[in-house]
Amino acid sequence: MKKYFKSMCLALLIVAMMATLFTGCGAKQQTPDTKDPSTKTPQDTPGDQPSAGIELTVASVNNGPMVTMSELSSEFTKQTGIKVNYVMLTENDIRSKIQQDVAVGGGQFDLVTLGTNDIGTYLDNGWTEPLQPLFDKMTEEEKEWYDFDDLIEANIPAYSSATKGLAAIPLYGESTMIMYRKDLFEKAGLTMPEEPTWEQIYEFAKQLHDPANNMVGMALRGKPGYGENMYVFGTILYAYGAQWFDMDWQPQLQTNEMRAAWEFYKKLQNEAGAKDVTSNGYTETLNLMASGNAAIYYDATVSAAVFESDNSAIKGKVGYAMSPSGPGKGNTQTIGGWGLSITSSCKNKDAAFKYLTWVTSKDYVQLVADRDGWINVPSGARTSTYTNPNYKAVASFADITLKSLSGASFDKQAVNPTPYTGNSLPNIPEYASIGEQVGQILADYISGGKSLDDALAESQRIAEQAMRDGGYIK
Repeated sequence: MKKYFKSMCLALLIVAMMATLFTGCGAKQQTPDTKDPSTKTPQDTPGDQPSAGIELTVASVNNGPMVTMSELSSEFTKQTGIKVNYVMLTENDIRSKIQQDVAVGGGQFDLVTLGTNDIGTYLDNGWTEPLQPLFDKMTEEEKEWYDFDDLIEANIPAYSSATKGLAAIPLYGESTMIMYRKDLFEKAGLTMPEEPTWEQIYEFAKQLHDPANNMVGMALRGKPGYGENMYVFGTILYAYGAQWFDMDWQPQLQTNEMRAAWEFYKKLQNEAGAKDVTSNGYTETLNLMASGNAAIYYDATVSAAVFESDNSAIKGKVGYAMSPSGPGKGNTQTIGGWGLSITSSCKNKDAAFKYLTWVTSKDYVQLVADRDGWINVPSGARTSTYTNPNYKAVASFADITLKSLSGASFDKQAVNPTPYTGNSLPNIPEYASIGEQVGQILADYISGGKSLDDALAESQRIAEQAMRDGGYIK
């Protein structure tokens, strides 16, 4: 794959301007005083704390789990003497700020939070450090304490570079799944399979759609954007056997399979979705479900914690099922989330690695549970979380979430081979621009502003031009 530095930088700047991609996080259930860990770990530095005086700066998106990280960093300082400072901004702003600093080796940040669509690119361009050599240097005691093999295996390709290896460790991971109102299904005499098809979802949603009583059958992103409607639609197109590019990087936006996916998405949104569907992104559809005004919701697995929180209007009323299959493919769940990387300009890489392993450790999961309750621990990162009886007692979605993540493939997402990795979002710099434009065309199509032929032809032209500009095709 050809990746030119100019096109990559342009794409990263475009990413910084786009809407939030993965933003789900659970509300805190309880706020008792933080408890000190009851056992010593290899992170503890006894005596005079030889690391005292070292300061690290983390650039982070201000999602809920990262806010918790910043609040609990004082516990790390108590153990090691290393002070950790946080610069926290919204996703749009922090992406831009991180890119502007690390791309030129500015040295402002020691660690940065990156989305899965950026992680490999940053390592490929030398902006962040490969992590495997640092893990290899750990003592046997440290390796046993950290338990790298406990990290959910399916996540690792999404947090790596295809050529340079491990680039980040998940802070939290997510897949996609169906969330539905069990009480409404029971009242209507319906049964949700654990592995539904998209046609079944359409039939269920249509039957439960009751806008006169403020109930939509399906809450599904329709707001245009590569990280909005294209995030969920990307899984639908794979379910219908479509893909973005063939092995020669020729765009595949006018195939019969792609046409079928567009037609289905419009049918589902128009016949069972919200009236203002093209205004609804992640936040709006989440709120629609959380307020009790949607029967079925398809989105990121992390959303489930919101529905099961103590202040949720639908706590205990939500069931969970796998990402639906289509006529072309089985379950097409995605892999996403946020990871923590060490910048190449970091002056204290050993200290940064010590913090990275601490904040992604099993001890940290327990620390969050002690303070905020098990419903709020980092999700989608460690297998042990999903076997912990305390977590399973409050997270009825745990088994489906783990199954969704474990069954997702970052590099074999389509029916036929593809030259790119990534699930619903192809992992190439050019996709941010392509997806943003095609997302707008898709919104115009379901709103009746474009015919299907015109929409697909325009999308094909956009993708072809991007591939020519990037040097993929002539």
